[in-house]
Amino acid sequence: MPDQERRKRTRYKVDKPVTIRDGDEKHNGRLTDISSGGAAVNAEEIDALFDDEQSLELELDDFGTLPGNVVRTLDDGFAMEFDLDEDGEERLISEITGIYSGSGYE
Repeated sequence: MPDQERRKRTRYKVDKPVTIRDGDEKHNGRLTDISSGGAAVNAEEIDALFDDEQSLELELDDFGTLPGNVVRTLDDGFAMEFDLDEDGEERLISEITGIYSGSGYE
């Protein structure tokens, strides 16, 4: 997805624990930013390294499991794009705006 289109989505700054599933392996991280299309995850305390385009799942208490792919690595973690169908994305938008209403940033 082009960066310009990705940035049209409202992002919400968060600080929540997240479980990162890499196949059968589970790692703890911190969700730092989420939108209907993806998330940024702080994973600096994890020994595992994640590669661009690697498939992962995030398990979030508020949302359930979100599948996606790493789109870039960060100094302290990674950013991922969710692999959701239109209904899944609409459901996530509804949950995000209900939980984090008023705290979005561009």
